[in-house]
Amino acid sequence: MARRGSTRRRVLATGAVVLGSAALGGVGGAWLQRLSDAAGLPPPAPPRTLLDDASGLNPTPVRGVAFAEANPDAAAKRLAPLLQRIAAGEEPGLAVSGARHSMGGQSLMRDGWVLDALPLNGLTIDAEARTMRVGGGALWRDIVPALNAAGFSPAVMQSNNDFSIGGTLSVNAHGWHANSPPAASTVRRLRLLTADGAVVDCGPGDELFGLALGGYGLFGVILEAEIAVLPNAMYVPEFAAMPTRDYAAAFAERVVAPVEMAYGRLSVDPGSLFEEAVLGWYVPVPETRGAVLPLPDLTHGGMQRLVFRNAAGSDTGKALRWWLEREAGPWLAERTSRNSLLNEPAAVFANREAGSTDILHEYFAPRARLWDFAQAARAVIRRDEGNLLNVTVRDVRRDDRSALAYAREDVFGLVMLFVQERSAAGEERMQRMTRGLIDAAIDTGGTYYLPYRLHATGEQLRRAYPAWDEVIAAQRRHDPNGVFRNGLYQRYAVA
Repeated sequence: MARRGSTRRRVLATGAVVLGSAALGGVGGAWLQRLSDAAGLPPPAPPRTLLDDASGLNPTPVRGVAFAEANPDAAAKRLAPLLQRIAAGEEPGLAVSGARHSMGGQSLMRDGWVLDALPLNGLTIDAEARTMRVGGGALWRDIVPALNAAGFSPAVMQSNNDFSIGGTLSVNAHGWHANSPPAASTVRRLRLLTADGAVVDCGPGDELFGLALGGYGLFGVILEAEIAVLPNAMYVPEFAAMPTRDYAAAFAERVVAPVEMAYGRLSVDPGSLFEEAVLGWYVPVPETRGAVLPLPDLTHGGMQRLVFRNAAGSDTGKALRWWLEREAGPWLAERTSRNSLLNEPAAVFANREAGSTDILHEYFAPRARLWDFAQAARAVIRRDEGNLLNVTVRDVRRDDRSALAYAREDVFGLVMLFVQERSAAGEERMQRMTRGLIDAAIDTGGTYYLPYRLHATGEQLRRAYPAWDEVIAAQRRHDPNGVFRNGLYQRYAVA
């Protein structure tokens, strides 16, 4: 029977589906000065200057950092000299970065240049058209409050506010919005800075549009995007618990109009791993649509963080966490707004232990094969003793826009959060487990998500993404001189 639910992170033990910014590597040093004029080049970095990403496992020496401008045209003008020198073979390639929440070097290039796109943060809201024009470096934590003040909300974004617009579109992110394809489905137009220094305006009928959305920065810099928004609303949450084998049927029965957002959790209790599930869904209150609703102050964790992190090294802690989520959570229910759910940082639950780091995985399974994948994944995780903290289930509808689509049919996305030791042995175990989970996803007709650790073999990548070689061929056609490069390209596209 359904019971009135709670917001995701007001329940103990929720909210760790994305990593916190505490793990991000800094740059440091006075050498990160902005360009003095548009004709200049960024200063090179001192020897062995390192950047890292959210994994904390990718310390990467870089040639230097170039900074964008707030104005898209000014940013293009500033970057033009560097792009020309790279194209001429006088400088190494350029990786495009935002908040660097990827985990395998997708926003980094070893001994290359890195573009810090965060200054591209302009935002204009068109209430009549229900769209926003937003710079590729703008962060959701700034966008959501601005939309909220106008009575609007993002149509699709990740479940936390730490990321940039350019990052969201470059990985074609999805959230826990029900009955919705990934973020590419909400984009009306893109302005791209391409490898030859041209500023290109493109839409759904243009090849570059589908290549850049989910293209990991390999097709240009997202200077600006026009993106659909929706009216904000107050939600009434509901919860139900069931065996995981019944989750797909329960979802199909309960997550129907007017439900707008939904998510699931699978048990992390070692005694019932992946066998039990909780489904939460949110029904809008019609008279609140478009209203300017209060946006609560951001949470700092408190007891939620304590319970969550206590599960990292304890089977008993995992069992307690799951019991609280399944039994106590629904009784902590309260109404909440769409924007309140979205405007929360991931850093609240971030790992602060020096000897370990939190690592995200995500696997996509056809809706009818969810239980098959869950059983196979459980066997792999137990075999390799994966320290699993959280599993969130999301509804992802078919993506017809991105050339490198991961949702080629309606799927459930399973976001898994593991704790990994910072050691060679920890890395070896994680690689072995990751490859086992990828095989399990592929064997059940699904795939895996590319923003995370690059542990897949080349053969696994091509099985999961049949369009990979075609997309890389298109990238070389649009960028024959190798201007845009990153760790993902270097791992899987270099012959």
